[in-house]
Amino acid sequence: MTPPLRIIVVEDETLILMQIEMLLEEAGHEVVGTAVTRDEAIALAVETRPDIAFVDLRLKDGSSGLEAARGMRGVAGLTVVFMTANARELPDDLDGAAAVIPKPFSESVFGAALPFLEECLRRPPPGSPPPQGVRLAPWYIERHGLVLPAGGA
Repeated sequence: MTPPLRIIVVEDETLILMQIEMLLEEAGHEVVGTAVTRDEAIALAVETRPDIAFVDLRLKDGSSGLEAARGMRGVAGLTVVFMTANARELPDDLDGAAAVIPKPFSESVFGAALPFLEECLRRPPPGSPPPQGVRLAPWYIERHGLVLPAGGA
């Protein structure tokens, strides 16, 4: 049996945070912690050593999810996926994150994204193109020699 992914969620909107936690846990994954600021996120990543972090761009104290992701990058094996309503504010290369899921997202989009992202983490490259609502970083596509359908990623 494959162990659950160990996940942290960096999100300052309480209802969205609760929704993401619920969806992750229903999918059989372990939420090892949540954070609402850059500093909390970095400390949590160092403490818990998660497999993946879902990170919003705008955080509670005015800090940036980009800054949080940069700070967490030093944690061995940590993959970052941005989840944001401000995807246009991300640099083209997603600043080192593997993917972005634009908000608002539906439970079906998030539900389709989870197994795809798990495959990206555990058995790269994925055997199928990203589901609708998931945009892979150009560096990830290049690293794994992925050929995406027209209009993909």
